[in-house]
Amino acid sequence: MIRHAAAALSAALVLSSPVSAADAPNAAWVENLSEPTQCAEFDNVYYTLANPKVTRFEIEVSAPVYLPDLKTDSTGPDFANCEAMKDDPKHKFQPKKLTLYEDGDIRIVGHTYAESWRARGAEVMVGDIDESDLHLVQWFQKVDGDFHEFLVVYPFDGYWRAKPIPTEAFPDAAYGTSFLVGPIEKQHRPIVDIAKLKIDPRARAFRMTFAKGGVGEIRIRSADRERVVLDVSVDGLPDGDPPAPFAAIRSMFVTPTNADVARINWRTDAGLYNEPIMEFKGANAHEIRFDRIELSRHNTSAPDVTFRGFAGPPPAR
Repeated sequence: MIRHAAAALSAALVLSSPVSAADAPNAAWVENLSEPTQCAEFDNVYYTLANPKVTRFEIEVSAPVYLPDLKTDSTGPDFANCEAMKDDPKHKFQPKKLTLYEDGDIRIVGHTYAESWRARGAEVMVGDIDESDLHLVQWFQKVDGDFHEFLVVYPFDGYWRAKPIPTEAFPDAAYGTSFLVGPIEKQHRPIVDIAKLKIDPRARAFRMTFAKGGVGEIRIRSADRERVVLDVSVDGLPDGDPPAPFAAIRSMFVTPTNADVARINWRTDAGLYNEPIMEFKGANAHEIRFDRIELSRHNTSAPDVTFRGFAGPPPAR
């Protein structure tokens, strides 16, 4: 993508009103609410997507452009310069791990940790299993005889992370940018409060009922070693003025070589544009891609995340 340097054109695109995004369901108002940090374990990157007419869209999570040439991966935590991180509230739980579903191709595993910053989370249902204290749910798919994890959801705060099915070269490839789907709210940090999460393994679907109102679904369309594609739908979300976000991303940026995301690329009717992740302000866009083109020493193999295919309700049959 070519960055347009003309100041007048850039200003007109970035400062266009979010109201115009609501005129049609094929775009979203993308806003940057990020703040700087020197801590590589703090999610300082925060972007929201808003348009009350959007009820369907696609999320693609794809391998970074440099992955084929990557020689060494780095996935360990880095707590340097993290002294100023605020302590989360701490609620105690009885730790456990259980298999929620397994067949010849799919395995779904749930985890409860010893503590969480929230006292409650979503009621998670898979068939006859009904759990209300799961902090993490993992989705595994069998590839070449082994189960590989490529999608996780945190039912206590509505965060999702995905990655392409790991390659043989990097079997422990990193997650990176998280995304949220549904009515965004602030509870110590941005969250989506999911009241119920029903998982349908045969349909490869996660169906959500939101505590603030409305429903949503994330369906796994495809997953391979290059990308994961998710079909997303939302309906009946609460109204807001200005329109409340229907999705968001959280990620980390310290420098271009110490980041889980370093650029935003966006498409409008006028063309394709990109900016450093901390410099972008806002724009109406038909497609938004969050990526890196320089090797990062933090979560080097973590994937890029793209939102596209914004649309309204399907035509009535």
